[in-house]
Amino acid sequence: MRKANEKCEMPVINILIFVVTFSIVVLVIIYFLVKYYNKKNLAATEMFITHTSKFKPTLIENIKLRYWTTNGARTMISSNNYCDIYLFDNFLGIVRRQNFIFKVFFAPVLITPDITNTKNILRYLTVCKPDRVIFNQIIKNQIDIKLKDPIYKHYKIDIAFKGLTSEQLIQLDKIKDWC
Repeated sequence: MRKANEKCEMPVINILIFVVTFSIVVLVIIYFLVKYYNKKNLAATEMFITHTSKFKPTLIENIKLRYWTTNGARTMISSNNYCDIYLFDNFLGIVRRQNFIFKVFFAPVLITPDITNTKNILRYLTVCKPDRVIFNQIIKNQIDIKLKDPIYKHYKIDIAFKGLTSEQLIQLDKIKDWC
C-alpha cells in the first residue's frame, strides 16, 4: 500500500514542477519581448520630442486615457493607459504608456486635420485625421476622439482623455474644428 501512494505522488510533483518551470520561462520571454518593444518605441518618442521641441508645444502630462481599437465587430480594449499630450498649432501628439504586469510604451500617434503636411515633418510616425472630436457634456472633463487608421481603413480607434482640468480643456479647445 505504501508503494502505491509513492507512485501517485511522483506524477503530481512532476506536473507541478513542469507547470511552474513553463510559467517562469513564458514570463521571462514576455519580459524580453516587452523590453525590446519598449526600447524601440522609446527611441521613436525621443526622436519625436527632439524634432518637435523647436515648435514649442503645449505639454499636458499624465492624462488618463481610454484607448479602444475596433475591427468590425471585434474591439480590443487597452486598460490602464496614461499619456502625455503635445499640442501644436496644427497637430496633436499622443505619447501613450500602459501599466499592466509590465510597463509598456507605445510610439507617438499624431492627430491632425492636414495629414500631408504633418507627414512631411514627421515621416516615421502614424498620422491620423479625426472623424469626430466630442467635448463630452455628460461625463465632465472628458474629450472623445474617433479616428480611422490611415492605412487599414476598417480599423477604428476610439480615444478618450479623462480627468482634464478646465484649463486643459481650454487649451485643447482648438481641436474641435479639426474634423
